[in-house]
Amino acid sequence: MKTAARFLLTFYLLLATSQRLPAPISEEANPTPKPQPKREATPRPKPKPAAIPKPTPNRSFAGNWSGSVITSASDGSENSSANYIIRISDDEKTVWFNWGEVGQDISGAGYQVPCTRFRGALTWSLTLLDRLITDTLLINTNGTGSFASEGRWVSGDNAGITYKHSGILSRQGASSGPSGPQTAMTSTSQTTAAAAPKSVGGLPVASPVPNKPGFVYNPYDPNSKVLLDVRGKAAGTKLKDPFSGKLFITP
Repeated sequence: MKTAARFLLTFYLLLATSQRLPAPISEEANPTPKPQPKREATPRPKPKPAAIPKPTPNRSFAGNWSGSVITSASDGSENSSANYIIRISDDEKTVWFNWGEVGQDISGAGYQVPCTRFRGALTWSLTLLDRLITDTLLINTNGTGSFASEGRWVSGDNAGITYKHSGILSRQGASSGPSGPQTAMTSTSQTTAAAAPKSVGGLPVASPVPNKPGFVYNPYDPNSKVLLDVRGKAAGTKLKDPFSGKLFITP
C-alpha cells in the first residue's frame, strides 16, 4: 500500500516539475498570389492631320472697276443703261468714279470722295447741288463686284424723284488703267501727262490738266485716266496722293 502511494507521489512530482513543450508550429504553405486584373491599355489619340489651308480669294476692293449698269427711276422716266468707271485706292479710303450713257464717251473729271468699308461692303456718298447719291460695292465669290447707286433729286423739276443704277462690274487690277469707256483726252493732254514732272525738295510737282482748272495729273501715275482734284489749294502746297500715299506739290 505504501509502495503504491510513493509511486503515485513520485509520478505527480515528476509531472509537476517537467517543462511543458511548446505546441508544434505548423508552417503554412506559401500563399498563391492572386492574379491582378490586367489594366486595359488606354489608346492614345491619333494626331489629327494638319488642315490644308484653303486659298483665300482676293477680298480687297483696291483697283480699277468698270462695267455696265441698268438705270431706273421712281417716276418711270429713266429706263436705260450706263457705263461706270471706279478706281479705289490701295488703303480703301478713297474712291474716284465717273459714269455716262452707253455708247458715249465718259467725259469730265469725275468725282473723288472718301469711302468706308464695313465687312464685305464698300460705300461712299456724293452730294451735288441737285441730288444726293449713295453707292455700294460688294465683291462676289467669282471676283466680280455687285454695284448699286441710289440717288434722290433734291431740287429742280425732278425734286423728290429717286433713281437706282445696278449691275455687275469687273476689276482690271490695281496698277492698270480701267478698260472700256474712258475719260476723253486729247493727244496734247496725253503728251503733257507723260512728260517727266518737275520736282521741288525731292517731291514731284503735279502737271495741271489743260482747260480744267483745279485738276492735275497724278505725278506717280502720269498716264492714268484719273485726275486729282486740287481745287482751292495754293501753288506749292504739299498733298498726298490718295492711291499711293506719297506726297506731291501742287503747280
